[in-house]
Amino acid sequence: MGRAFSLIEILVVVAIIGVLAAILLPALNKALSAAHVNRTVADLKQLKGFVADASNQLGGTLPQTKGYSSLSAIASATSNPNLSGSAVADVNNALRLEDVLISVPSPKTDRYFTPACGSQAFVPAAGSAVVDPRYNPSTGLFYNLPDARIPVGYGYAQVSRLDCAAVDASQAPGTLDAGGGTNFKIDGVNSLPSGRVAYAVLKAVAGPEAYQIATAIDSPAFMDDTSGSASMAQGRGEVAYAAAVAGVTDVFVYLGNF
Repeated sequence: MGRAFSLIEILVVVAIIGVLAAILLPALNKALSAAHVNRTVADLKQLKGFVADASNQLGGTLPQTKGYSSLSAIASATSNPNLSGSAVADVNNALRLEDVLISVPSPKTDRYFTPACGSQAFVPAAGSAVVDPRYNPSTGLFYNLPDARIPVGYGYAQVSRLDCAAVDASQAPGTLDAGGGTNFKIDGVNSLPSGRVAYAVLKAVAGPEAYQIATAIDSPAFMDDTSGSASMAQGRGEVAYAAAVAGVTDVFVYLGNF
């Protein structure tokens, strides 16, 4: 007849497992975080090439997906009654640069940007993925399918995404407001020249991962943040963010100037 384990022996085994878990879990979490950062950086570098290719297909520029002062810039009541009937703020939030990359004659991607780092919200606030607008490269206009106006409140403000906006040299890089991403100091000193800028927005990224993304993309000479946890703002280079709040920050990544 086999000998059963005593209570003390079981408790010793449980204690050993607990100690091993306490030792190994931080290392595992660190490895997972590094994998997320590596995948995100690789995706961003690929997207930078995609954006440049799409611009070449469209004559050297890209349509704005953010910052319109009037609806006439992108839609007319005759050809695009859905978008033209939507509020400017709703149109700004509902248009994404991925729609252009998907729609150009030689599509650059077949899906929306979903970074491994940061928030993984996919459906826009107060909206549904089925009403996402699409871009028509022949007319240079956006249209909305199905045949319904973008509803009030529809927007991607809390979603990681790609955007294209008019450069605003007065915008502080990494500022967490409606103008965030419209300016970068990619040489470490000067604001962007006039034109349009394409950029990625990574929402609610953990501070250490934001810092690692910046160090993977930028020259150390451009690093304002040397904390390792994004407790300081990063305002120079191709990656910009404000100091982390509650351990997270939105990260803006430069993709191109057109």
